Amino acid sequence: MPARTSSLLATLADWRRRFLTPETLMRLLPASVILAAGIVLNIRTHDLLSDHRDLVVHTHEVIEMSKDVLIGLDDAETGQRGYLLSSDTAYLKPYVHARERLAWMAPKLKEMVSDNPDQTARADQLQALINLKLAELAHAITVHDEQGVQAAILVERDSMRTARMDEIRHVIGEMTESEKTLLSARKTEVDHDEERVRLVAISVALLSLVSRWCVEIWLGRRKRQEEPGTV
Repeated sequence: MPARTSSLLATLADWRRRFLTPETLMRLLPASVILAAGIVLNIRTHDLLSDHRDLVVHTHEVIEMSKDVLIGLDDAETGQRGYLLSSDTAYLKPYVHARERLAWMAPKLKEMVSDNPDQTARADQLQALINLKLAELAHAITVHDEQGVQAAILVERDSMRTARMDEIRHVIGEMTESEKTLLSARKTEVDHDEERVRLVAISVALLSLVSRWCVEIWLGRRKRQEEPGTV
């Protein structure tokens, strides 16, 4: 064996005798086990906390999207009525833009609530009502262009009797209230997760101290028993 290798092995053996004593291992092992368990629990708890926070954000997004859908319908209706009354094509711009927004917002809303069967059913109902409302608006515009203002106003009055917007507001209101209920529950879960994170940290610290204290007591007793003249 080369002299350098032999010297290195001797140094390692000496280092192990000096530092990796049974007493040192007894002090390190319990704390290391507790720390490892604490790390695993902490990672798991943080993962749950992150998931629940994501759900809270998602719920806020659903509520905002439902509001945007209603705003889009109001914009479409306002632009259409302005055009029917004034015959000014400038009013058709907000109507057209609103239809373009609704073309992707309503399906997006359904996609966002796809994990909730009750909300999915409401989203389907909402989509059907939106289609009917947009068809009514478009029909009145066609009548205006082909038959004139008075004929379009009569068509608009007939469509108002269907109270389609009231139905839409009712469905969106139900969706919003359902999401608010979920939001409250999910915020509670976040609060519980944050409390668990604190408890894990405190528990790991306390268990580490207690384990170290117990080890030191045990080592102290063992040392006294090994001393000459100790019974």
